[in-house]
Amino acid sequence: MPYRAPSICSYCGAAHPSGERCQRERTADRERKARFDKKRPAARQRGYDSEWQREAKAFLALPENEWCGCGAKATVVMHIKSIRTRPDLRMVRSNWRAGCQRCNAIEAAEERRTLERINP
Repeated sequence: MPYRAPSICSYCGAAHPSGERCQRERTADRERKARFDKKRPAARQRGYDSEWQREAKAFLALPENEWCGCGAKATVVMHIKSIRTRPDLRMVRSNWRAGCQRCNAIEAAEERRTLERINP
């Protein structure tokens, strides 16, 4: 079975097997994520309080909300219209849909990119 050629690391300059990263690169990733998390409001401040958790759990327990649109098991409640743009729709069930962690992360990243283009 063929393997991909090793890649040259931009941090240490050494060749690493495909898919592997050096310790300096992993450390830089951890530091970058920690800087981002310091700026990010807490979940409660973003609208995910105990009321939300209770209602979301009940929503996901319904048989029609068992699966995500991609076919994976639904584990999170996603907002159709983001609570970042429409906080008034935070607890409106007609604005909810069941989703998986992956789809939720993809949609959140797309939303951030869109908002960054609109508000540079």
